[in-house]
Amino acid sequence: MDSILYQRIEQLCMGKGITMSKLATDLGFSPSLIRKWKGETSPSIDKVKLIAEYFDVSLDYLIGMSEIPSPAEKLMADEDIISLQRARSKMSDQDKDRMMKMIRLGFNYAFNDEGYNE
Repeated sequence: MDSILYQRIEQLCMGKGITMSKLATDLGFSPSLIRKWKGETSPSIDKVKLIAEYFDVSLDYLIGMSEIPSPAEKLMADEDIISLQRARSKMSDQDKDRMMKMIRLGFNYAFNDEGYNE
């Protein structure tokens, strides 16, 4: 099975409409280097960081520690997220739970996303 890093890079390349060879060339890697990460070897953190910067995703996303591609800095600059955090800081635990249930229901309704059912 392919490593999560390799799978994520492959998905990001497809999303951007480029090949892995193009990615490697753009970053100054040998064209075969990324293919080695499919399962044989692991890259240095410096190379993973370059890829994260290239695609504007977090390192945690690339290595499978998070399902959220956006870097934390980008999320924390989002006014909607800032507003939610401000509201949460003023709520009781019970109110926080109710708010999150309402948000999940809203997402489920708006996107018909099975993952938000609870």
